[in-house]
Amino acid sequence: MAELLDIYDENGKYLGVEDRNVVHQKGLWHKTIHCWIVKDGDKIVFQKRGSHLDDNPAKLYTTASGHLKAGESLEDAFKRETAEELGIQIENPQRLLEVVYKADFITKSNKEFHDRVFCNMYFAKCDIPLSSYRVQEEELDGVVEMKIRDVIDLFDGKVETIKGAGYLVENGAFKMKDLDLTMDDFLTVPPETCKSKYGYVLDAILEKL
Repeated sequence: MAELLDIYDENGKYLGVEDRNVVHQKGLWHKTIHCWIVKDGDKIVFQKRGSHLDDNPAKLYTTASGHLKAGESLEDAFKRETAEELGIQIENPQRLLEVVYKADFITKSNKEFHDRVFCNMYFAKCDIPLSSYRVQEEELDGVVEMKIRDVIDLFDGKVETIKGAGYLVENGAFKMKDLDLTMDDFLTVPPETCKSKYGYVLDAILEKL
């Protein structure tokens, strides 16, 4: 069954509905949700992408993210994505900002891919332990928490390593693990968007706390 997305013009005016594959073939504007979870008042949770994935394997990325389905609100998309990818129930996510993203590239299967996205950043507070997450194993190797200010310092180049704690799969089972993290652990491609996706949005989260 086709996955339908709402489409827009470059100014955000609603145009209608289109198949997701067509959206990326033609470079039609659409919306995504980037979900961030704040834990214990000063920590941020990243997902660790599956080590088996073709696209950026084993890299740390937003807590959860995905496309908005046709007719879906941003708040409902946040709740759905965090439930699907992390197995947690979230209420009352808060809006942070919107980032406009454009990309054109050739996929590994030699197909043209055109991305025209209004990326909507939202966050919510959730203090449950990482071991209570029910991670979508088909896509993720687990979740990792670290202090927000430490991450900002890392992306600003003030430090080269920060501490984190992960609930990660190892030999077929999930367990907690202490981590030393560097920039190489994070999905930062293309590099020029790194500050927008991470440092900038974390600054916005701190302003809301």
